[in-house]
Amino acid sequence: MDSKQTVMALYGAYVTGDADQIAGLLHDEVVWTAPAGNATQVALGLGRPEDAGPPRGANDLDREAIVAFMAYNFARFFGGVDNEFRTVVAEGNVVVVEHRLSATLPNGRPYVNDYCFVYEVRDGKVWRIREYMDTRGGWAQVFGEGEPVQLIEFTGE
Repeated sequence: MDSKQTVMALYGAYVTGDADQIAGLLHDEVVWTAPAGNATQVALGLGRPEDAGPPRGANDLDREAIVAFMAYNFARFFGGVDNEFRTVVAEGNVVVVEHRLSATLPNGRPYVNDYCFVYEVRDGKVWRIREYMDTRGGWAQVFGEGEPVQLIEFTGE
């Protein structure tokens, strides 16, 4: 598989929630860097609002947390998902994916946000994931004007 096929296979595995398939596509040293203090991480109990700020590695997810999120927690947090891919571009080991995620949150609120992910593939597996999104828009959709609260407990199964 080339880098683009590897990344798209990860998206396919993500949809099935198959932990073994997801893990098989992730490099042992994979790191997912998301905006610190983003609403999803706060609502899952993986971060705090005060973590937001300049990039410094706060709330980076390791392989175990990535598999747990993709296999067990994503579908618990985002219901009725529609993932509209807009752009998928690959050059060498780097793959850029732009998509719009539409879903329903555990608190019943609708959620629509645009994302851009940059993936790096090493040894045929996803090695780095960098996530970019509208953090303010996501925050408003998840929490509204209320206090940020954990909506579900993050689980490994």
